[in-house]
Amino acid sequence: MKTSTLFRFDLEEQLFPDYNSLMEFTIDQSKCTRCGICMKECPPKTIRRNNETKEVRIFQENCIECSHCGMVCPEAAILVDGEPLPLIPDHKDLTDYEIADRLIRTKRSIRKYKSAPLLQEDLEEILKTGELTATASNSQQCEALVLQGGEVAAASAMMARELLKLTDLLRNPLFRLLTRKTSIARYTDPRKVNSFSHALKMALKGKADPLFFHAPALVILTYPKKGKRFGRSDCALAGAHMMLSAHARRLGSCMIGFAEIALRKKSTRKELGIPADRRIGLIFTLGYADQNYYRYPKRKHWDGFFS
Repeated sequence: MKTSTLFRFDLEEQLFPDYNSLMEFTIDQSKCTRCGICMKECPPKTIRRNNETKEVRIFQENCIECSHCGMVCPEAAILVDGEPLPLIPDHKDLTDYEIADRLIRTKRSIRKYKSAPLLQEDLEEILKTGELTATASNSQQCEALVLQGGEVAAASAMMARELLKLTDLLRNPLFRLLTRKTSIARYTDPRKVNSFSHALKMALKGKADPLFFHAPALVILTYPKKGKRFGRSDCALAGAHMMLSAHARRLGSCMIGFAEIALRKKSTRKELGIPADRRIGLIFTLGYADQNYYRYPKRKHWDGFFS
C-alpha cells in the first residue's frame, strides 16, 4: 500500500500533468518536404507519416503543445492556430535587454545531443553561475553532483531499473480502473506502457537512453532534508540560471522529471553518492545540441493585471 500511494502521488503530481488543448497544431502540406525532422523532435511522438500518401500529420489528442515541431521546421510548414511561429531574430544590433530576452526565450529542452564532451572551463563557469544565484535568506545550501561520460550511462541504467517497476504498476488493471477518469489515464494505454518499458529495457542493456538522451553530462542539485524550507525553490532557481548560462555557451539542457522519480528511494540515491540527509532539488542534462531551432514557441497568453 505504501508503494502504491507513493507512485500515485509521483505520477499525478509530477510526471503526468493534465494537458488541455489550448492551441491547434497543423501541417501545411504544400510546404512540407516530408523530411521527418518534426517527427524526431516531437517528445510524445504524436507526429506520424502516412505510409501510403507519405503525408506527415499531427495527432492533436496526444500533443503537449510544446511547439518544438514548428521551431525545428526549416520550411515553416507547422502552423499553430493557422499561423507559422515567429522567427528568432538575429542577435546583431540588439540592445542589452533584447539580447537577454532572446537568450531566455530561445532556451529549449534538448533531447538530442552530440557526443562531444563538455569543455571543463564551460562546466566550471556554469557551476559558478549556480553558486552565485540568490537563495532564501542567503542560506547557500544547494549542492551539485555532476556526472559525465560513462557515469551518465551507468546512472541511466540504474534509474531505468527503478522505473521498470513503475511500468508494472501502470499495467495493473486495478490501477487503470482507479485512474480512468484522471490525467493519468492517457498514460495507462498498454501500447505506451509497453513502448516505454521496452525503451527502459534497452537502457539496461546500454542500447538506448530514454532518460538522458545520451547527454555527455548530468547535473543533480540537492538541498538539506531538514531545516531548509525553500530548498527546492533555491535549486530550481539555481538550475534555471545554470541552464541559461549553458545556453549562452551554445550548450543544451533538459530538466528530467523521471530521474527524480527513479531516485525516490534512499538506496538508489546512495548508489549515486547522494547523502541520506539530502533531497533532490533538480536534475538536468547538459551537452551540445544536435538540432537547430529557427522560431520562437507559442504559449498560452498570461492575462496580466495592471493597476
